[in-house]
Amino acid sequence: MLGELYLADKDVPMNGNEALRWFRQAAEQHHVKACHRLGVLSHMGFSVPAGEQVKVFDMALKQGKPDHAEALSWAERAVEGGDFDGMVLAAHLLTQGPETLRDIARGHELYQRAAEGGNVQGLYGHGVTLLGAARTSGERSRAVAFIQQAATGGLPDAELMLGTILEYEGGKDAQAFSHFMKAATQSHSVAQMKVGVAYYQGRGIERDVSKAETWLRKAAQGGEVEAIALVGDINLQGDGVAPNFPEAHSWYRRAVKSGHVGAAVTLAQLFYNGMGCETDHAEAKRLLDFAADHGSEQAVKLRQILESRPTQSSS
Repeated sequence: MLGELYLADKDVPMNGNEALRWFRQAAEQHHVKACHRLGVLSHMGFSVPAGEQVKVFDMALKQGKPDHAEALSWAERAVEGGDFDGMVLAAHLLTQGPETLRDIARGHELYQRAAEGGNVQGLYGHGVTLLGAARTSGERSRAVAFIQQAATGGLPDAELMLGTILEYEGGKDAQAFSHFMKAATQSHSVAQMKVGVAYYQGRGIERDVSKAETWLRKAAQGGEVEAIALVGDINLQGDGVAPNFPEAHSWYRRAVKSGHVGAAVTLAQLFYNGMGCETDHAEAKRLLDFAADHGSEQAVKLRQILESRPTQSSS
């Protein structure tokens, strides 16, 4: 409880290192929730070696590389105590973690145990596992039923998965949109992007470019690179109003900085043609080089065209 207080910044000043120290003291006495907490923090790159002294004024947690082995070790201790959250964490590491730690069969077993205990993450993990192995419509329906239980339990990942399943079935865009919206309103960034795209394309909902941009901006704030590029597209295309070149440039630059190849190609064309900026062929070439190096055939073709034209002064 002291550890949680130090993390929550309630009643006592927030102190991540103190939180870790108290969690470890509880975990070493086999407190399963503390074991799970340490497992999660280790998975995120926050850990403190046993016996390390924490200075009282060194309050900020220092994030390093995830320690998957340590995370699994703590998760397994939580599993020994029958903790369902610990089972889900261990299952995730055993099925999605480094190859050296993987034990797919045991991971699936732990997801099933957590699901049988009613844990929403366990229900979701078990459902996804069954869905991946489904070969008949009956097996598929059974898998989806577990995912639906997780969605009913309030898990946004499950809502997103249900929407995605319906989306790929075809002809169920309105139902898919409903699931995406439920996840989006729970701040799920991928679902927010799905909602934005649906509004922009009019899939399952009446087309509304303004709402599309609103949801895509939310997804962009959540770090969805594709959403960042799409906001650039909306501002460039205008869609009934004059294009907003400064906004388009700003969003495309953000997308390129995050490694989006398509945004680099589009931004290169804007610089080459001087659209919303001074003509800058050197910058256009730099962007095309970046996109070409990342596998864009369109960038290779555009670069060939640019290089075949007479050299012009660039600003």
